[in-house]
Amino acid sequence: MSRSRGLWLVLAAALLSACAGAARREVAAQSRSLSRAVHRGDARATHAHVLPAAQPWVDDATLLGAQRRAWAKRLRRPVEITPRAGVLLTPELAAEASWTKDGWRFDADPSAAYAQDTPEHAIAALVRASRAGRWDVLLRLAPRRYRVGLSAEDLAAAWTEGEQAAALREARDRLARVIGDPVPHDDHDARLDLGDGHIVRLEREDGGWVVVDF
Repeated sequence: MSRSRGLWLVLAAALLSACAGAARREVAAQSRSLSRAVHRGDARATHAHVLPAAQPWVDDATLLGAQRRAWAKRLRRPVEITPRAGVLLTPELAAEASWTKDGWRFDADPSAAYAQDTPEHAIAALVRASRAGRWDVLLRLAPRRYRVGLSAEDLAAAWTEGEQAAALREARDRLARVIGDPVPHDDHDARLDLGDGHIVRLEREDGGWVVVDF
């Protein structure tokens, strides 16, 4: 990380610290509100507390079933509340931060623009790499089974002069609009509904998350 970027992040952390108390109170209030919805067994009100992209993955049978009173109690009196925040360094590059006992701390070096350690980072890496012409990175972001016989030069041609170039760029721009949004996933697969019938799917491989379809 450059010295100027590092100084900027220190300043951002200082500014975030002023918001920490309010953030903790707001999260606590939302948790209590969700607790009441769960206690009532109100699926509609429960889903309203969850981001639209994650609502289809809410486990109603567990959360609102026989153990809903226990879940409501946990939500009403959580063991700890840790607010999180995102700082946009550019329209497509965000630095994530978490509140700790020592104040706000950034989770990772935001200059790692092509990270694949999470589905969210892999989506952002695809957008940035395609716009920067980093075809070698795009090749790495493809599933292993797609990389057989595929080269960075093939990808460059597909994105810049192939029959599907315009469609690829349009799909990339859809992805850009959801950078930073949480992506529902398990240990192996991730899926995010982009709306209008468009879905991005990812898989975890040894080297990190790869983009199967977008």
